[in-house]
Amino acid sequence: MTPGPGRAGTGSRTRSGAAVLTLLAVLVVAVAVPLAAVLVRAVTGFDGSPSALGELTRPANLRIVGNTVLLGVLVVVVATAMAAPLAFCMSWTSMRRHRWIDIAVMVPFLTPPYVAAMAWLDFTRVNGLAEQWFGPAGRAARAVVETPFGMAVIMACEVFTFLYLLLRNRLDAVPASADEMAAVAGASAWQRFRLVLAPLLTPTYALGALIVFIRAAGEFGTPVTLGNRIGFPVLVSQIYANVTIDPLNFPRAAAFSTVLLALGTTVWGLQQWVGRREVSFGGRVARRASVAAGRWAAAGRCWVAVVLLVSVVVPCLSVVLGAMTILRSKPPAPDNLTFDYFARVLRGRGLEALQNSVVLALIAATLATALAVACTIAVARRGGTRSRLGSTARRGIDLLGVAPDTVPAIVLVIGFIFFWNAPWLPVTLYGTRAMVVLAYVVITLPMVLQNVKAARAGLDDRLLEAAAAAGATAWQTLWRITIPLLLPGLVAGWLLAFLLGVREVVASSMVRPAALPLLSPWILGQFDSGHRAEAMAMTVIGILGSTLILVVLEWWRNRMSEKRIR
Repeated sequence: MTPGPGRAGTGSRTRSGAAVLTLLAVLVVAVAVPLAAVLVRAVTGFDGSPSALGELTRPANLRIVGNTVLLGVLVVVVATAMAAPLAFCMSWTSMRRHRWIDIAVMVPFLTPPYVAAMAWLDFTRVNGLAEQWFGPAGRAARAVVETPFGMAVIMACEVFTFLYLLLRNRLDAVPASADEMAAVAGASAWQRFRLVLAPLLTPTYALGALIVFIRAAGEFGTPVTLGNRIGFPVLVSQIYANVTIDPLNFPRAAAFSTVLLALGTTVWGLQQWVGRREVSFGGRVARRASVAAGRWAAAGRCWVAVVLLVSVVVPCLSVVLGAMTILRSKPPAPDNLTFDYFARVLRGRGLEALQNSVVLALIAATLATALAVACTIAVARRGGTRSRLGSTARRGIDLLGVAPDTVPAIVLVIGFIFFWNAPWLPVTLYGTRAMVVLAYVVITLPMVLQNVKAARAGLDDRLLEAAAAAGATAWQTLWRITIPLLLPGLVAGWLLAFLLGVREVVASSMVRPAALPLLSPWILGQFDSGHRAEAMAMTVIGILGSTLILVVLEWWRNRMSEKRIR
């Protein structure tokens, strides 16, 4: 007997509800339980030591919290100044044909933050390249770099890529008719920006600003290398010190982590409020918006050049010369340069560390992308589970998907150690490669999810409803409609996850098996051992390899775009 439509619909909703609950369970185990373990330690203390929550009201600790907020705001401001004009130029002007700029702006993301900070310090040091080449201007650059604003600029050079990609994808999705109708109605350029474009971009900008702020608050490379040097402590550097420098103080680290968690949750709630009225453009854009920059074209090119100079040219030049210079006290003349360090690091443990990091990052990025797609579909689904339990589950998935970005990676990693070493667990991943992959997946999930959600925001639900009305199954709708339309966001998210996995340092250092060499710990070990040139050489190799992958993916994406146009 063939089941009727009503019975079939009930069965579909039941399967959908089960899938949502299963996904929620996975996220609870992967994200919520480790975070809960950290919070429990913050309240109960650790290993006989009492809770340190009471210490948070001390003036010195309040100053640390204030420094963290100030640094996060400065990074958001600088990243906005870098990303917004660049996104507009690359989406709405003739500069969008220069796709190499998209690859160039990814280079800072390929550079580990601690290496970028050390590159800037090396470039502006006393008798460094800046002083040798530019004299007083080089000394002025050192004075700027060694300030909280200088820290913000260095950190913004790494994270502005997130904001740029989100804004550019959103601008690409704005149909030309939206701007043209306002122009026909007699609106000036400023009125079109204020009344049409700004409201359309606000939710996406709020999302990008959230990512930038939380990543700035959770980044420990620059605060540890530069912040400690200029006496500007922030929460992350204090957490790092408490879990790595003897005597270890896990309760204090957990207490500081709760502040970061509260701070991130507050900012996330603000972003949710700002982005509550997301506007859909109705799927694929038939004709992209385009403007003639006129006399502003030269200004736009100059600003793009400044952004590339600060974020790409100077750090990369410093790293490359650091990898080739024999004597740092002498100028980088031909007789003081060598390629020997590159050959030296591509032997033995260095090459093994590079290969291991690439393989684990590939696996983790793929799993994170699949998980992000499942989360996005579950949260956006209007049918399926209509019960209060189903609605609660979807809200839980939405929250847990971005929760890892509300705390520094080091807090999550400590949570992994607490949870996966619990004696009551029948099976544990700790001490295996799977533990490293799981850590990478959890840490990179928010950025993949945000890219997929941004792409999903441009997908008109009427397409899905039309597919259902035509008799398509859920799998056919997913494979033939949803995935192709989400593909730009999927590729961008996967790429960011892969690159972050390759250079990830905290999880790579703290949860990897002792016998497993990975790239970032190996580079840090070379720095600590005084082998600065070897560390820089491996960084250059990592950047070049990642850039090659970027070029291939960009070529593939252009081919896909051309096929769609045809």
